Amino acid sequence: MRRTLICISFCAMLALMLSTSGMVATTSGVAARLSIWPPDSSAAIKSQILQIAALTDRGQRLNTLIAPAYQEKRDDMSLLVSQLAERQSAPVTAAALNGEWELVFSEVELFRSSPFFLAIEEALNSSPGIPTLGRWLGADDPKRKAEIFFKLHALQVLSWGLSTVGRVAQTIDVEKGRFESSFDTTIFGLTVIPLLGWFKLLPTFGGRVVTEADAVVLEDDGTLRMELQRTRVITAPGVPRIPLVDGIFMDRWYPVSSVWKLLPWNGGPFEGRAPTCSVQTVYVDEQMRISRDGAGAVFIYTRPLRL
Repeated sequence: MRRTLICISFCAMLALMLSTSGMVATTSGVAARLSIWPPDSSAAIKSQILQIAALTDRGQRLNTLIAPAYQEKRDDMSLLVSQLAERQSAPVTAAALNGEWELVFSEVELFRSSPFFLAIEEALNSSPGIPTLGRWLGADDPKRKAEIFFKLHALQVLSWGLSTVGRVAQTIDVEKGRFESSFDTTIFGLTVIPLLGWFKLLPTFGGRVVTEADAVVLEDDGTLRMELQRTRVITAPGVPRIPLVDGIFMDRWYPVSSVWKLLPWNGGPFEGRAPTCSVQTVYVDEQMRISRDGAGAVFIYTRPLRL
């Protein structure tokens, strides 16, 4: 009996050691790919974050809709973000958030950092059930219905290099309750006949899409809540304006909030819900800010360089 108990205890200890070593191996596998581990400072962690951001084209090479490439870098980035977030001991303040920021990494499509798309995500994911079209397109989680919308949107606007996203920026003023987001887009960057072409078939044009939100509130856990108001397209530096119709569609504000409240699926047309959204800041210092949207996607920003 005593020998049996010893054997059982030994087997239990062995099983525990094997399961623990598996977890350690997984973590060490990620850590082995990082040049400095454990990171000895926040600066070392941020340096590796920026290295992965550059290697993955601000995270856009991690999009499995394009190809399941570099997915180990997603794990590396997740670990680095967690390590840096653990160093956020002080509360997130308005002073730390205020000012201009540029997006350097996103786990999802770059345009989804805009309050316009954040409000769409919140509205879709908070609505009950899954509509028939959503189920037909493969949606199985009511809280992630927006992923189907963004997948379809990306296929429509990014296919064949039709549209590319350049600089993405945000300007925050918590005291005044203002939040401005912008992204530059270029349309028809390169259009040639494959193999035969040596000149562009279509002119390149584009603009800067600016979206404004107000009623910005900073909560104790670092969450910024806001209400989407309006959007417009203006000239992006170095990018030709939309030909022929630029005077009609550009440089004018579109009242997104007013139209949003009229839509029947938002409770309109008389007492429609306002387009609201939120992002939570999990880390911020003088140079870097890391936020998560309502679905948990990571967005990493840095202060613009002033040379």
